[in-house]
Amino acid sequence: MTFLYVLTKYLTFPGAYVRCMWEQIVCKIAKVSLEDNRYIRDDEVSGHVENLLCEKPRGAFALCFVPLFFNSIGIFFLLLFPVFIRAGSAIATVTSVFSVWFAFSLFCNSFPMIENAMNMFEKVYKKGNILQKIFYTPAMAIIFVGAYLERYCITFIIAAVATAVTFI
Repeated sequence: MTFLYVLTKYLTFPGAYVRCMWEQIVCKIAKVSLEDNRYIRDDEVSGHVENLLCEKPRGAFALCFVPLFFNSIGIFFLLLFPVFIRAGSAIATVTSVFSVWFAFSLFCNSFPMIENAMNMFEKVYKKGNILQKIFYTPAMAIIFVGAYLERYCITFIIAAVATAVTFI
């Protein structure tokens, strides 16, 4: 399973790099130490920066949510596809193919590692106040499920289907 996971990270390396950049920025802001800041590796941490677990609920949630939010902005690259296709030139076609691949790679690399998602869940429900529990719960459910889907490369399949549906 690790081979398939690492292969999807190599195929979608732009999204992995963008996600790791956001993880590293959040770790700096939340004052969380990084154990290894290599973005693409040949193990199950590929596409993520390896960090110590956050102690505060807000930091743990931000570490999971901020990269998800900014990688989800990749939908705008898919929306550019019809604009470039109507232009009709070869440069427009190459640009549209690149934008679709970039959007696809952003979607595939949206969710955090299981360890960070479990830490987020634990910190919010044990140390968080009632408002954090209420406001973070919908996003935490999506993040928690998405972390498991990404671990088993199912987000790659979902992103492929979503990209195909976009063009039908």
